[in-house]
Amino acid sequence: MSTSAQLAQYYQEYRHSMTALSYRLTGSWSEAEDIVQEVFTDLQQNIQADRIRQPKSYLMRSVVNRSLNALKSPRLSRELYTGPWLPEPVFDPLPETHLDRLLREEQISYAFMVLLERLTPDERTVFVLRESFAMEYEEIAEILGKSAVACRKQLSRARNKIKTDRDAAPTPADEKTVAKWTGEFLKAAKTGEFGPLLHLIREDAVLISDGGGKVRAAINPILSKERVIAFWQGIQAKGSLQGELVPTRINGEIGLVHYRDGHVIHVILFEGDAHGRILRFYLISNPDKIFRAPSV
Repeated sequence: MSTSAQLAQYYQEYRHSMTALSYRLTGSWSEAEDIVQEVFTDLQQNIQADRIRQPKSYLMRSVVNRSLNALKSPRLSRELYTGPWLPEPVFDPLPETHLDRLLREEQISYAFMVLLERLTPDERTVFVLRESFAMEYEEIAEILGKSAVACRKQLSRARNKIKTDRDAAPTPADEKTVAKWTGEFLKAAKTGEFGPLLHLIREDAVLISDGGGKVRAAINPILSKERVIAFWQGIQAKGSLQGELVPTRINGEIGLVHYRDGHVIHVILFEGDAHGRILRFYLISNPDKIFRAPSV
């Protein structure tokens, strides 16, 4: 088989998993797609495909290395970012092909992507490779250039951090509940009457807004039910919610995309608890993260 044909085969076989891996590590779907493309471009230009004895391991290692390097770059650095850093939302493709469906099944919830942000890059890598891709510790150790024992310790720390945050919202809300939240929010955004939302929101609710310094957004998280409601009432009164709010499947769950004059203004996502109450609102306004929203 020729090198081009071999690379084409690898691309078809591993591209989706490679992209899903990089997205989990970087929190950016756009970056993940670029990283996967760079891996195959490098293969085509510098390496004979038939010399790769374990293609899956080689490609995953390449994705991990490039993803970790990307996290250190200014464009993905959390330390240099203006305000809270939220992952890029992934919009479910329509119409859906067989490959799109496979890709969707590899996605994880937006709330869990936010949870991964609590981990260090190494913890996140070990956690994702072990929990999402079921890799053996020896494989992970080879990819990261660490010992299997060190990887086990990293995974233990990651699991403890994840468990601590999961305890606050042990069970994701079902689709019927999320549909109720979006319906009530749509009414409130249209009428300005946010009172009916009060009984759907936990007392310790949090709103996290990501404008990336490119559009106006709250620099710090907004804490407590009263302050969250006051925030929504305030921006509604200023006309900031004017336009069309469209329920859209995002990261496998229902959220809202806010359009005005055909342009995407915000993406709004909800995270709740097992009792049907909203625990967190995510408001993503950074245009670099929401430009892939479906057109209206």
